[in-house]
Amino acid sequence: MHCPNNHPDAIRCNQLLDSAEKLIENQGVVSFRFAQITKDSGCSTNTLYKYFESKEDVLVCLFLRNTTSSLIPLFIKENPDLTINERSVIAVLFTFEVVKRSPIFNILRVVSINSMFWQLASSDKISILKSRVNLFWSRIKRPLEDAVVSGDLAATETDIKELTQALYFFLAGVTSSFESKLMDEQYLTSDDAMGFRHISRLMNRYHWRKPISQEMMQGLSKRIEDFLDQGHDNIRSCENCLTIGKKSDCRELGN
Repeated sequence: MHCPNNHPDAIRCNQLLDSAEKLIENQGVVSFRFAQITKDSGCSTNTLYKYFESKEDVLVCLFLRNTTSSLIPLFIKENPDLTINERSVIAVLFTFEVVKRSPIFNILRVVSINSMFWQLASSDKISILKSRVNLFWSRIKRPLEDAVVSGDLAATETDIKELTQALYFFLAGVTSSFESKLMDEQYLTSDDAMGFRHISRLMNRYHWRKPISQEMMQGLSKRIEDFLDQGHDNIRSCENCLTIGKKSDCRELGN
């Protein structure tokens, strides 16, 4: 099942994905039926199977077009004055803001990256999914490496790998716990200030020329909120997803 390679195909593919996303919002990931997408989108079964082999393909594609990797390059372009400290936490803070605004994104993330799920998708969708997941890891790791090069961070290669994993695992855990709504406040406090404290402690275990402060993260989060308020979070599309393509390193995208 190949992604659309021209504008008319991309429009039709988006129609199918828009319908699928509405079905998930109304019925949930488990309950919505693959065949129901054609009825709600007004497209034929043949059209559906032209782009998607299964329900797994649809869910992977919905995750791909919702990823923060689609938005971060535009935010960086519109905010060229970002410091290296701000760039080092941008992937984490961006995801926090997107999850707060779009619970379906986190649901799609949790489902799509489960190996028992994504292995059922078609090979081309799996290839793009792997590249996109690695791209996000790159968005955490590369700014840390850049900070070492610029002299803003004193850390070894092992330190960078350790910090990258710590940030990603913290992000994955807190977003999943936040969305589940299962934890009492005695175990999980979901306000931003608590999250900023956790991040600053993780980051400042290593020697930064200028420590990663909660105040800096508060200011950056406000800039991200303003950016999303402008409607930039509504650029979900096959064409935007394809623009990112199969890149697996944020430097390949000029960021």
